[in-house]
Amino acid sequence: MLDLAIVFVVGLSVGSFLNVCIARLPENKSIVKPSSFCPHCKKAINWYDNIPVLSYLFLMGKCRFCKKRISIVYPAVELITAFVLLFLYNQFGLSLDLFKYGILFILLIVVSFIDIKYHAIPAYLCILGISLAVFLSLISTIKAIKQGGVDLGLLPVVITVKNLIFGLGFAYLFKLFGDFFMGIYLGFQKKDSIEGETESLGLGDVDFMGMIGAFLGVKAVILVFFLAPFVALAYTVFALIFKKSHLIPYLPYLSIATFIVFVWGNNIWNFIL
Repeated sequence: MLDLAIVFVVGLSVGSFLNVCIARLPENKSIVKPSSFCPHCKKAINWYDNIPVLSYLFLMGKCRFCKKRISIVYPAVELITAFVLLFLYNQFGLSLDLFKYGILFILLIVVSFIDIKYHAIPAYLCILGISLAVFLSLISTIKAIKQGGVDLGLLPVVITVKNLIFGLGFAYLFKLFGDFFMGIYLGFQKKDSIEGETESLGLGDVDFMGMIGAFLGVKAVILVFFLAPFVALAYTVFALIFKKSHLIPYLPYLSIATFIVFVWGNNIWNFIL
């Protein structure tokens, strides 16, 4: 139990850092300096007001200085990160897999919350994920070569690159078809489109699917891609009817679908077959 508690506390701390990344990366600001500050009054936050979740509860969700509301997103990110890392630790223990999938889901959390706020993500985040997936597969490849007797086509780095290409190609092909039919739909509706409103998927979504392929493989790409719309259905209807917008932050739903596939993917795949 002590090890689980330690992992949970570490997860909360990691989540606190992710909040900094989510707030600053889209604005090209340093994630190191300055120290955390209130987004309203800009005053530096004392260390005892910056304890994950607990400080939010103690301050009742308000800044100590200006008394303005602190977004619920901050403790939400901390708790989500902690529970995800706790789940991964329970599955893999202290291992390379824990590190590998921990990186994946940390990146998913960051890009999802950035997409919610900005409807876009810094492209380098998915590129970073892809690079790390390839690097980790290289480590596994070196181990496999040392052991000997491994077919060239079955080397982890070869499989990872193939899965990456499949993820990128699969998503981009769907984007081309989706953009075409979205344009036809807007034409029939006789609506003037603004930049981005005729995109069924953004290029960030395509990069995202490439990252999923690199980390989780071809089956995961297919399942995530077709499961995500069902996850997003409720918000999509709301956005189209009430917000009159075709711009939907899709990465959060891709991320939720990814976690579902990560946990139950084999069962879902076998059920479909």
